[in-house]
Amino acid sequence: MKMWRWAGVVAGGAVLTLLSSCGGEDERAEIAEAAETLAAALSSGDFSEVHFRSGQASTLATAAENLHEPFTELTPEVRVAQTQVQEPAEDSVRPPTAEVTFDHSWDLEEIGVDGEKWEYSTHADYVYDQDSDTWLLEGETELILPDYAGHETVSLSTTGADRGRIMDGTGRAMVYNRSVVRIGLDKSQLDSEESQTEAAQELADVIGIDAASYTEKVRAYGEEAFVEAIVVRTEGGHVTAADVEDLPGVHLVYDEMPLAESSDFAPQLLGRVGDVTAEHLEADPTLRVGDTVGVSGIQSVHDSTLRGSPGVNITVGPSVRYSVDPQPGDDVQTGLLPRVQDLAQEIADAQDVTTALVAIRPSTGAIIASATHNPDAPQVNTAIESTFAPGSTFKMVSALAMLRDGMSPTSSVPCPNSVTVHGQQFRNVAGFQDQYVGHIPFNTAVAVSCNTTFAGAWNRVSSAELVEAARDLGMDNDVGIGVPAIKARVPEDADLNLHAANLFGQGTVETSTLGMAAAAASIADGRTVHPWLVEREDEPDGNGLSEREGEQLRELMRGTVQYGTLRDLDPIPGPTVYAKTGTAEAGSGDDSYSHTWVIGSQGDLAVAVFLEEGEWGSSTNGPLMREFLVGAREILADQDS
Repeated sequence: MKMWRWAGVVAGGAVLTLLSSCGGEDERAEIAEAAETLAAALSSGDFSEVHFRSGQASTLATAAENLHEPFTELTPEVRVAQTQVQEPAEDSVRPPTAEVTFDHSWDLEEIGVDGEKWEYSTHADYVYDQDSDTWLLEGETELILPDYAGHETVSLSTTGADRGRIMDGTGRAMVYNRSVVRIGLDKSQLDSEESQTEAAQELADVIGIDAASYTEKVRAYGEEAFVEAIVVRTEGGHVTAADVEDLPGVHLVYDEMPLAESSDFAPQLLGRVGDVTAEHLEADPTLRVGDTVGVSGIQSVHDSTLRGSPGVNITVGPSVRYSVDPQPGDDVQTGLLPRVQDLAQEIADAQDVTTALVAIRPSTGAIIASATHNPDAPQVNTAIESTFAPGSTFKMVSALAMLRDGMSPTSSVPCPNSVTVHGQQFRNVAGFQDQYVGHIPFNTAVAVSCNTTFAGAWNRVSSAELVEAARDLGMDNDVGIGVPAIKARVPEDADLNLHAANLFGQGTVETSTLGMAAAAASIADGRTVHPWLVEREDEPDGNGLSEREGEQLRELMRGTVQYGTLRDLDPIPGPTVYAKTGTAEAGSGDDSYSHTWVIGSQGDLAVAVFLEEGEWGSSTNGPLMREFLVGAREILADQDS
């Protein structure tokens, strides 16, 4: 009667079982080593180091190559799970034998299927050859995969997951799958290069794309290829299927694509999706030809969240050996309010020059609107990615540093006609009212925008203190909003006349519309507001600005509308409006012009409006701020009712 006993643990955690009648430590070590060698071979497909009882190395290598081919560079992890050695009776002529169990694990996460592994076990039989003192393998293809003959067709197919939605500030989807039609040429319908060229040019002319580029693309594709020219919405697109369906060689592919309600709704923020390219495939081995990926905006930055996990089927011959359903992508929550965004975009689009408007809810930090109108560079998201000299709106940053130096809103401050710092003379704007020249309260100096008050503080407030004040007003570039953005460029080492110019928003300091909106929101809520477009899991520290400082800054801004640079603005109904205008010189000589700004807040709404070229922040931007505040309040009141 044969009995088994536990003999210990060998390499890789495998259990080794031996017959009690005989067998020494050397044999145990030898079978353990042989098993580990085979495990490595099963993983790599290289059986050159394995000792066979008969010559099956090439058969197994071919079978392994056939199995591995669809997985490209992915190989399984193979470990020895258990080894059982059977020793014959002492008087038997039969050699010792062994059975080794291997656990195989293919980590499918490496091909884009998150958290999934294809796992199975196989068994190998060994015979001990006393003449060569070697354990010899009985090599069968089922060592590689159960019920596998080695020649079956092996295929790996993936099923795309439904892409997650981009949600607005009320929890409704702004971007989700909508019906589209892919318009292109089917080259199999065109029998000559000349006909292909003519068809490409005709189609390009009808749909409004560059004919030369599309013709070159058509020529480069294979003779049986479908060459996509454009993707349009089935409803509301600028081109319809009816416009092109009768053109030579045209083929229409009806599909779905994640889209906003209209093509002009926050396209730079939301971004778009597109077919995976060679660059995508090189950067991310989990992608496959035919996949779609985010290529800009939120769609790109949060692609891994939105994309989800594809389904997969692994078939060997006629049998499905492994299958997992696709897992849809997760939604991405934004703070955008579509009606407010539309209002902001309408205001921006009505201007003849580059314009940006950013609106924030101070209580939450949510960016509820971010609009850019850039006629010369429509691909540039001016509102959140471009910086300019902020002019006198930056005085609110300087004012915070001055308050921290011991000043109060009612402190008497000098407002001379001019002040000279390190040989450079700074003056107030042309037409500055004489009644404010001399010593005036600090809040009056802000309301009437006295440049010399701030330039003259160059030796009381340092550049480092100015940088700290900007960060405490939300202009911290280290805290993101969910897409690429910049809030400000405030130098830490400016001194003398350059520092004096920075204090009233000229010099080398620059901010974005986003950055100035963050400052307005921080002042409105009396804390450091870190704006966000995409909701964060963890809120950054908002303790840089104190509630008392917020009250003082609002007191400084209140006079702008009551008697200062916005005194001629038509009344704005509702709660008190706090505002600050800004005009920054740009260019030189005959090419000089002005960047114009206004920032403001009313209740739980803060806004910054920028025009790359305008007259004054008061006359050019003030009415736009008023239009936005009145319209946005009506929208929010209707939404909250």
